[in-house]
Amino acid sequence: MPINARPEYYTAEKRYLEAKTLDEKIFYLEEMIKTAPKHKGSENLLAELKTRLKKLKEKEEKSKKKKTGSKGIKKEGFQFVLVGFPNSGKSSLLTKLTNARPHITEHAFSTFQPELGTFEFQGIKAQIIDQPSLGNENFDIGLVNNADCLIYVVENFEDIDKINSLIPRAQSKKLIVFNKSDLLSSEQKRKLEATIKSKRLNGVLVSTFTNENLEELKQKILHETGLIRIYMKEPGKPASPIPLVLLPQSTVKDVAEKILKGFSSKVKETRITGPSSKFLNQKVGLSHIVKDLDVIEFHTR
Repeated sequence: MPINARPEYYTAEKRYLEAKTLDEKIFYLEEMIKTAPKHKGSENLLAELKTRLKKLKEKEEKSKKKKTGSKGIKKEGFQFVLVGFPNSGKSSLLTKLTNARPHITEHAFSTFQPELGTFEFQGIKAQIIDQPSLGNENFDIGLVNNADCLIYVVENFEDIDKINSLIPRAQSKKLIVFNKSDLLSSEQKRKLEATIKSKRLNGVLVSTFTNENLEELKQKILHETGLIRIYMKEPGKPASPIPLVLLPQSTVKDVAEKILKGFSSKVKETRITGPSSKFLNQKVGLSHIVKDLDVIEFHTR
């Protein structure tokens, strides 16, 4: 019986039939259900699609339970996940950016399970996870779909489209790292950087061999977290070199409560110097929104 579906339904159906992974099938089957017509004539179709989806999700759950040897990684704070093809240099990049020391070899698929490292830069900490390469049976799509930001480790622009097609459900921010710049000539680098700029990609050209642009990459990672650093200052003393780290749009009250729960009720006066102030030592209230690198001085009752 004709169901008079919209083109979006048939597009999702085509991609479902072409899907090669269980996660892709689930994603496009959900799209089919979402775009299928909702009328009397389509009730049987919708029921069949929902039954098929239920079976696929049960199969996915069983598959997850069968996996052994993988590390259970608890998400703490902002989380990045490295994604790339075999020999893209993900493990080497993890070593350069974090305290992790994964086993690195020249052959493909040397990463067999997610590897966790802690990124620490200018007072900000974040998790960076190296995934097994795309195509590896231990590739964890759940980590990808739940990450705050994905770091694509690629060698060319074609890899970006290939990765996008393999992780269609990933909705997080993306940072593109063009690795192995040491293998390129100066002219090739210039053209690649010009194309990154013209395509308005959030990308950077790096080399884990020569350390080229690694500091720029760290700055980009820091920026992606969106976290802000607030430096505390006691009256008559220099500001502390160790910042308090808060979420964006935090207020002076949030800063006080970060120091000690209930501390905001003891604050009599607040002086602030930095990006959120109009002048040095501006007097502000508890509702004042702070910005990255502000210096705050509390006076208590």
